[in-house]
Order: sequence, then C-alpha cells, then structure tokens
Amino acid sequence: MFDKRHGLLLFLNGLSSGLLSPLLTLLLLDRGLSLAAVPLAVGLYSAVAVIFEVPSGMAADRWGRKNCFLVSQALLLPGLGLLALGQGMAAVLAAMAFHGLARAFSSGSLDALVVEEFLLKNGAGALPRCTARVSALTSIGLAMGCLAGGGVYALTGRMWTALALKGALVLVLLALSAGLEEHPVERGQEEPNPAVQLAAALRSPGLVRALVLWPAALAPALFSVEVFYQPRFEQLLNSSAAGWALGTLSAGAFYASAAGAVLGPRLTRRPTLGRLLGVSALVGAGLMALSAAGTPVLFVAFYFLFYVVNGSTDYLTSTLMNEAAPPSQRATLLSASSLSMQLGGLAASPLLSAGAAVGTIPQVWLAAGGALTALMLVWLAVHLLRARKTK
Repeated sequence: MFDKRHGLLLFLNGLSSGLLSPLLTLLLLDRGLSLAAVPLAVGLYSAVAVIFEVPSGMAADRWGRKNCFLVSQALLLPGLGLLALGQGMAAVLAAMAFHGLARAFSSGSLDALVVEEFLLKNGAGALPRCTARVSALTSIGLAMGCLAGGGVYALTGRMWTALALKGALVLVLLALSAGLEEHPVERGQEEPNPAVQLAAALRSPGLVRALVLWPAALAPALFSVEVFYQPRFEQLLNSSAAGWALGTLSAGAFYASAAGAVLGPRLTRRPTLGRLLGVSALVGAGLMALSAAGTPVLFVAFYFLFYVVNGSTDYLTSTLMNEAAPPSQRATLLSASSLSMQLGGLAASPLLSAGAAVGTIPQVWLAAGGALTALMLVWLAVHLLRARKTK
C-alpha cells in the first residue's frame, strides 16, 4: 500500500515547484532586472543545479535521502527571502544560486526515499505501481502549482503573495519530512567511493548506462516544445487573447504527463529497455504531428497527446532505473539521469536557436521529432540484435 504521507509530500513538493513557474520572468523583472539580464539569472540557476546535481545524489546515498531533502527545503528559504526583499542583480543572482542548490539536493532524494520504503513493505513486484504513482502525484502537483501561482498573482496583482505561499509550503514540507521514517541502506564492508561506483556503472555497457544516457537523447525534443509552444500557439490563435489560454495549456501538460504515468502500467506491465526505446520513438512521432497542426484545436490535441506519451516514458524509465540501481547508489544514479537531461537540453539550445533563425517553429519541431524517432529506432534495432546474440 502506498504511504499517505509519502503521497502528500510528493504532491506538495510538486505544488511548491510549480508555483513560481508561470511568474519567474515577471518576478525577476519586478526585482529590477532588465529583460536582457533575465537569461543570465536563469542560466546561473541552471549552472549551479548542474554542478551540484551528482554530488548531491552521492550525499543522499551516503548520509540519507531525508537529510538531503531537508537541506533542499532549507536552502529555499533564504532564496525566497532574497526574492521577496532584495532588489537588483546581486540579490537576484544570490537567490538563483540558493534555488539551484535546492534543486540539486531535491533531485532524486525524495523519490529514492519513497521508492525504497515502498519496496521494503510491498516487495520488488510492486515497483511499477509505485513509480507510476510517484510520477502522477508529482505531475499533478506541478500542474496545480502553475494554476495556483498564476491565480494568486491574478487575484492580488502582487508578487509577494506567490512568494509567501511558496514559503508557507516550504515550511509545511520541512515539518512533514522531518518526521519521515527512513530505513538505512545496507552497505558492504568495503564499499568503494560513490564517484568510483558511478564511473564504473557508466563505463560498463548495460541497462544502467543506457538509462543515464537516454535522457540526453530525449532532451532536445522536449526543450524544443517547452521553448516554442507559446509563440506557436499565439501564431495559430492569431489573437492577443492567447495569454489566458497559455497558463491552462502549461498546466494541462502536467496533467497529460500524469495521465501517461497512470496509463503506463496498464499498457506496459513489464517495462524493458526495448519498450522504452519504442515509446520514445512515438514521442518523436508526436512532435512531428504537433509540427503539422494548423489550427488551435489540433495544436491543443497533439500537444496534450505528446505529453501523455512522454508521461509513459517517465513511468518506464523510473521503474527500470529503480530496478537496476543498487539501493546504495539509487539517488546518485537518479541525479546522474537528471544531469543527463539538463546537459542534453543545454547542448540542444544553440541548435534550436539556429533552427529558429533560418526556419519556422514547425520546421524545427519536424527536424527534432524526426531525429528523435530515427535515433530511437536505430538504438532499438541495435539493442534487439545484441539481445539475440546473447541468447
């Protein structure tokens, strides 16, 4: 049975993470940054998160998932204080650094704790049900957070209200997570350094390495949608009234991802790498379909379908990674997977920029979707050939 406190924590953590998402650019402008300086502040957040992503996962494996999640929430408080009371570039950059650190320590720590406690009570056979619920609760929380953050700002017209709401949620998360029970992970008497273990896992061909590399391959397609869906939808709607719909569309993407996570166990009861690669090819096909959408109605339909399929990949990767990762390395490998996704997105950024400069958004999506589908099908063919040779 899924622990109710764990479920509440996953939902509230997603809710807290989504609160400022629709307001971030407006918030930074309100704190005195110019529009040209906003990417620098966001870039610092990403850089700090990338640098500390894997070390924070190693810390969670070494000193406990609960402790690292508590650290992540504690780091948010000075960051929120600086955003609420500070003004100018220095205050904003300091706030973004705190948020980047919090993001790194949060990544993988709560999920690893929930999965391990669930497996202790229910056995390894129940893992697909657990990972589907983790993905669904997180996605629903993110969606509700986007709606709540935008709604609070729309009602009050004040940025501090959204910051205060997030601060209150952080305090609730600290109080709830402080009382969590965490069983210590069993370790060998002479277990090597976590960095050595991670390097060995990535050098060895196999499922773990594939699961760490896979997010980097998926990232360009996902980032292309996140970057370009707003201007493309405005083009299709051809109206200045598009703004009201964009928040709903953004929140709907998280609900669609949650639906994909819930449907995953029903459509694919036994996750395998081959099935993950096949579904990933469908993500690329969904992006190509989105590129062909010529009306707002078709765009919304294909946009949500894209995220439903992507949500099912979350279920598959989470289940496979938690099955393959030794308990003593679970948070490290989850963090490595998250880092792979971020690096893939960073590497894709100049390509997406160049594509948008010489072509249209649908053309960029068609190219990104086609490349993802082709890559996944080739990878699937190689995987199947290797599997046949080993039999």
